[in-house]
Amino acid sequence: MQKLDMEKLNMALMYVDRIADGKDPINNIPAKDDATMNNPDIIRCMFFIKEALTILKNNNGVIGRTSAVKKKDFPIESLTSFVYDEKKTITRLTEQLNSVVNEAEYKKLSYKTITDWLKINDYLQEKEDDQLGKKVTVSTEKGQAIGITHSLQTSMSGVTYYRIEYDRSGQEFIIQMLPEMLANAKKGLMGTESVAHSEP
Repeated sequence: MQKLDMEKLNMALMYVDRIADGKDPINNIPAKDDATMNNPDIIRCMFFIKEALTILKNNNGVIGRTSAVKKKDFPIESLTSFVYDEKKTITRLTEQLNSVVNEAEYKKLSYKTITDWLKINDYLQEKEDDQLGKKVTVSTEKGQAIGITHSLQTSMSGVTYYRIEYDRSGQEFIIQMLPEMLANAKKGLMGTESVAHSEP
């Protein structure tokens, strides 16, 4: 087993967190709209790296096999600390909800738990888009009525995709329905199919 320098690990986590939030990692100032740090592929990558580094941190920086600890389900009671701050994609909202949870003790919330439920209940839908020539996910009229919207975006690498965002009412609706979403996911009632190049 190998143990990493915790000070360097915390510094790396801070930088990755800033980039994932669309900010300059050095001065923590929001990056320009066309900056590489706002590329959705880079953002997803940073969230993945942050998740890996957080697991490493919770393991006290030790790389190697450790005894497995069974984690508890996502704590519903943590939802009472939710405070709306801005319109967000589901990945950023999920990150906010997970930020107050002790990941060493509890399972993290997956954004697919939310989006799968929204698809089943007709707030989101998958469809073939003739313009993009691929399957995409967009908000339905029912979803738009509760604050879920979609817009066509183009990444720095030239990939066109639909960006789905949740305003205050959309986020508060998710918080309200999350216990049901988690219960259904636990029962295995949710689908697992994902859509490539779609920002949920």
